[in-house]
Amino acid sequence: MEVKVFPFPSRVSSGSGRIRSRRVLSVTAMAGLLLLGGCGDSRSLAPVTGRVLYNGKPLTSGTVFFQPEAGQPATGEIQPDGAFTLRTRGEGDGAVVGRNKVRVTCYETPAGGAAEQGEAVLGRLLIPKRYTDYETSGLVVEVPPDPEKPIEITLTD
Repeated sequence: MEVKVFPFPSRVSSGSGRIRSRRVLSVTAMAGLLLLGGCGDSRSLAPVTGRVLYNGKPLTSGTVFFQPEAGQPATGEIQPDGAFTLRTRGEGDGAVVGRNKVRVTCYETPAGGAAEQGEAVLGRLLIPKRYTDYETSGLVVEVPPDPEKPIEITLTD
């Protein structure tokens, strides 16, 4: 999409004699361009399924997060067999095509469930802490436009 910018006259006079400044028109034009730019996301999504293994066995709970270089992150709940399906905007729509940093979280469910007054309580972390952060996990996945097989994410102590 090509955007042409035309210079605004320093003052525009309306029929009622009011004068609007160049600044008001510039701000209005910029706001319109920003709104138009946000109407669609040109980044492609691809369906992503996979499995998380921890020390060779399926991780039975937790969440997988994929963060692309630009765009919305994708998340997937880990099932009891270690399987996950990623979603970005809707159920099972996948992840942004291209390079994605990955992080994984998995906490023990504390006895008694949630804390008083509806606060969420995280139990003990069940995987090494390094995997919970994009910068320290060391996990990077290249999401192809048409994935042919599930992604396997392997975590170790």
